Amino acid sequence: MQKEVVLCEHTREVMGVRLTPVVKSTLTWVEMGETMSFYASRQPVYLLIESQLDTRVLRVTGEEITLQQMCSECPAIREDLVAGFPALLTPGH
Repeated sequence: MQKEVVLCEHTREVMGVRLTPVVKSTLTWVEMGETMSFYASRQPVYLLIESQLDTRVLRVTGEEITLQQMCSECPAIREDLVAGFPALLTPGH
């Protein structure tokens, strides 16, 4: 079986720019009789960059996408994003 969770990590501020990594945590397990085997991994998916001028989202591949596109791809993290990124509450987001 497998369980995946995508979450915003702790925001860090560097020289007035807020950086928030979004990571996917995966837990895979197999039950074999009385024995269970587990495998866990964490990998970055997006990096949110917020400055005084604008907010940008980069995929781990380096491709820039919009906040709306990221929210449509990962709807489970929208609540975390609204708390950390007030720009999402503006019209059109």
